[in-house]
Amino acid sequence: MAAPAYNWSGWYGGLNAGWVGGAGSASNNASIVPTENDAPINAEVMALGATNTAGASSGFIGGGQFGYNYQFSHLFVAGFEADIQGLTGAHKRSSSPVPLLDLDNNVASVVTNSTTTRDLSYLGTARARIGILVAPNFLLYATGGLAYGGAKSDTTIAQSVTNTSNPPPPTLTSGSFSRTRVGYAVGAGGEWMLSSNWSAKLEYLYYDLGSATYATGGLAIDEHPTSLQGIGDNAVAAIATSSKVRFNDNIVRLGVNYHFNGPAVSQY
Repeated sequence: MAAPAYNWSGWYGGLNAGWVGGAGSASNNASIVPTENDAPINAEVMALGATNTAGASSGFIGGGQFGYNYQFSHLFVAGFEADIQGLTGAHKRSSSPVPLLDLDNNVASVVTNSTTTRDLSYLGTARARIGILVAPNFLLYATGGLAYGGAKSDTTIAQSVTNTSNPPPPTLTSGSFSRTRVGYAVGAGGEWMLSSNWSAKLEYLYYDLGSATYATGGLAIDEHPTSLQGIGDNAVAAIATSSKVRFNDNIVRLGVNYHFNGPAVSQY
């Protein structure tokens, strides 16, 4: 008697859990403009180099999925899947101090310290799947489609004067971003049919919800004395700041699915 083939066609639903993390990126930018006529500042001279940070982040991701498969031969299965996830863990980026430089690369009196965090309150995808049956109960597949999530970011920036005997207290500014972002997700995985109704999968996904730029307020600082070219005594500069963050990460997760198609059949 021939061993029955597994029927992959039909609806399914299940749960998943795994790891989310990656490099990501965050940058804090500032421009300084004069506020006094006797302190002309060339905009090109006063451009503050962006503070870019990128480092490992990791956390836990878990949620549920549902989908539909159609097995159109003894080798190929196609379908779609949608899921919704919650995330916890470290999605934090902290910048190192960055000095303001003049045209001669002399360290000026203003030093920036900033901290930027980014996170997702939830993540969802709606993806197509297409795969090949390397064995009757083992499917290798590729997947890709829409991704969306609740993106959040916060930035705090401190400016301080360093090359003076009586420095003023540091000045602070901050800003935040919170909005639903839409992007894409792609990946691949393997799914094992454990019985006529249950399967387990191991899956990798990469998602990218794009970048967001938001204002983080302004600062006013007395730059006397200073090494910056073109600034006179008691010059006061206004500093406008902003942050740019990118919401993208990698996901590795395990999942289980219950298939509503009934018992195995020998269709193929």
